Amino acid sequence: MIETVEHPTFDRADFDSASKAAGLSAIVCLKNEAEFALASLESINPSFDEIIIVYNGCTDRTPEIVAEFARQQGNRVRAFHYVPRVAPLGSREHQTTPANSIHSFVHQCNFALSKASFQIRCHWGGDQIADPISFRQLTQRLRQLPRGSIEWWLSPWRFGYWWYMGMNLWDKQGQLFVSRQYPFLGTRRDHGFFPAGRWIFFKRYSHGEYLFKRLLAKRFMGCVFYHLRGLKKHQGLDKYQLNQNPRSLQEWEKRFWMNPDLITVDEFRAQEPLARQLPLPETLGIFPPPND
Repeated sequence: MIETVEHPTFDRADFDSASKAAGLSAIVCLKNEAEFALASLESINPSFDEIIIVYNGCTDRTPEIVAEFARQQGNRVRAFHYVPRVAPLGSREHQTTPANSIHSFVHQCNFALSKASFQIRCHWGGDQIADPISFRQLTQRLRQLPRGSIEWWLSPWRFGYWWYMGMNLWDKQGQLFVSRQYPFLGTRRDHGFFPAGRWIFFKRYSHGEYLFKRLLAKRFMGCVFYHLRGLKKHQGLDKYQLNQNPRSLQEWEKRFWMNPDLITVDEFRAQEPLARQLPLPETLGIFPPPND
């Protein structure tokens, strides 16, 4: 069942760890992610106690995909249709819309975060496909930490942030590639597991949102997912609505996403040990999209 939310509100107390149960919550915000949303959700489904899905402004089959996934998973999935119009990422409107406005993507993310029931959370994307084995091993390691140990205190159970990276994939003429300049997503420590807390929430920057995690102890946990934005139609740039907001991305960013310098997956794996932490994309069901 999907809950329609026309006036999304939350309180800072909704982030308080004292009211959260021991466990893991995934937070997923979606907009027009029908290409990979189901595969993305299924790849992390075994690793979490609940998945919070909030979608907004969809013109594709994302709502139907979410509805069916939520129906199959029952109470483990809580899905919300966030009704208010959200300013396009990177636009002048996004930059001038207050982060606490219901029309800000930051507010949408914090609304999703406020719905999480468990003490550890993870912000996931609809174009990310986890390696189920290594990702599940990571969450199992979290669950098995001895309570009160030093590692437990420095983990997302208390004051830690376990961050990880993913490998960016591109499609070119029916073959999978990696960008030479930007092979990994998450190099800025912007993907990981973090604890519940009143001061741990999303803030705005010029092109989107970021999690305030400055006071958390950081620990790198490896390369555990593929990022498929480069396989999407128009490389996923539609969310920036460049026709109406031509300055949403700088020119170098547009060139990078639309015409990157590419290397084959096999070549990149041969030279980069981190890439070899992931299985081949094909073993996870990741293939170049069919030609139209």
